[in-house]
Amino acid sequence: MPYGEYFKAASESLIVASKGGSILEVNPKTNDLFGYGEGELIGQPVEVLLPARLHAAHRNHVERFFQTPRTRAMGVGLSLIGRRKDGSEFPVEVSLTYASNTRRGEVVVAALIDITQRLAMEGEARRAEALTSLGTIAAGIAHDLNNPLQIIISRAELMLASSSEAVGSEAQEDLAVIHRNAQRAGRIVEEFLRVSTQQDRALGSIDLNQIINNMLLLVRPQLRQAQIEVQSRLAPNLPVVLGDPTAIERILINLVTNARDSMPSGGKLTIETGDGSLRPGWVHVRVIDTGSGIEPDSLNKVFDLKFTTKREGSGLGLWLSRRIVHEHNGRIDVQSEIGKGTTFTIAIPPIEGSK
Repeated sequence: MPYGEYFKAASESLIVASKGGSILEVNPKTNDLFGYGEGELIGQPVEVLLPARLHAAHRNHVERFFQTPRTRAMGVGLSLIGRRKDGSEFPVEVSLTYASNTRRGEVVVAALIDITQRLAMEGEARRAEALTSLGTIAAGIAHDLNNPLQIIISRAELMLASSSEAVGSEAQEDLAVIHRNAQRAGRIVEEFLRVSTQQDRALGSIDLNQIINNMLLLVRPQLRQAQIEVQSRLAPNLPVVLGDPTAIERILINLVTNARDSMPSGGKLTIETGDGSLRPGWVHVRVIDTGSGIEPDSLNKVFDLKFTTKREGSGLGLWLSRRIVHEHNGRIDVQSEIGKGTTFTIAIPPIEGSK
């Protein structure tokens, strides 16, 4: 393929710049990536493609490059940011190729790729690894706490069962408080141990529609009592996924329970399935409520360990749900609007060839 044809057809952004830093030529991909029309960038300084805060540093890089020119990756050890015509910024990886004795003198050819998606995937992988490590440590601590908690509960029950002569009324009230809170702590520990245990994972091909139907059989009476209308919109011929049906059901029950609690005066709960929502080709489950919604300041914290908006909440449910979704190589996302409701979306990759 002749150079001119390759230049135009290249999948990466290609920019030819002079030693003085002026843009001499760009390929169509560059115009698409940065939002410019054909010919708009020609003659402009390269810095037009960078945020203003990086202009001085970039000029220094260019000067040093032409002092000792060689083909090299400029992105190594540097945070490189591109700036589109509309002012939006995005991370880029850049490699530089030097050429001399051209009809335009000394030039540099920069090849750029947008690494937004790659960085997002790397960040997800790091978060998943951190969640797994933290979960293992926390599960061990929870296991160690369980025994002394059970002793406290048992002793408190024995003392409460004794006559008021042996235990004064004031002491009985204190014991009741101790017993009630020890039981609550015990429930938190049991919940954590039950949901976080990885060795119980029974992975297999699962039909999310079937899991949802089974789960709704369990929770429908509670939702009906809470005056919550339930609607399910399940996509036919949904691809199967590899996962633990028990763990997925627990996540869905947790999301439905949270939705119920956000609608104390009743409302509508919708559960739908489909594919291609968060990721093309992935299978998704969406839990939608018409509840009170989540405050914008809290929205990015809902999956944090110990974060809760409930007076008696443990702050474990959504944190553990996200961890389990990550174990299934999936994603969980939340959108909410105060007074209108909340939507949780779980996306999991299907088993290849299952559709």
